[in-house]
Amino acid sequence: MEKYHIKLTEEEAGLLSKIDLRSYHQNHEEGRAAYLNNQEPILALLKSLSGRRAVPEVRLSYWNDPNYRSGRIKGSRKGLFERNGCTGSDIYTHPHFLEQLRYFLFGTELPDAVIEAFEAKVGNPEWVSSSDIVPIGKAARDLTRRYRLDIAAAPEEFFKLCLDMGLGLSAAESVMRSVKQVR
Repeated sequence: MEKYHIKLTEEEAGLLSKIDLRSYHQNHEEGRAAYLNNQEPILALLKSLSGRRAVPEVRLSYWNDPNYRSGRIKGSRKGLFERNGCTGSDIYTHPHFLEQLRYFLFGTELPDAVIEAFEAKVGNPEWVSSSDIVPIGKAARDLTRRYRLDIAAAPEEFFKLCLDMGLGLSAAESVMRSVKQVR
């Protein structure tokens, strides 16, 4: 849904057109070529986006703040790269960073129909209270089932959507935990 895409300048759109955003490739050689070709345009794009503060603050928190990440190993998403010995610009050119880059640029990777239905259920995020979280989480679970979303990826994608919509961190975490219950 383009509503959550960040607006790119003409130069940034040109850089983005040079980046292979796919996570998977047919073979190692194709993946290696994409990795090598992506390095320059990714760094240039990130420099431009950073210079004009185009990436929403909540998406930067998702990347930098350990509180926006749950899991067995504690730390931010950026911190996990550093923990694995990847530092500096190598973090941003690493193939696993592409998932983060897609989120920075486009928001959640949920179908438009799911996003629209979820937004309709939530309504105005400013009016969401703690008593609304259980029905919102149930709606997210129902959408996951109805649209046969990948149950491994859906919790994180709903978490991202909640953040982009303006729901608080604890509400987003509750929705994510609710979607994790889908079997």
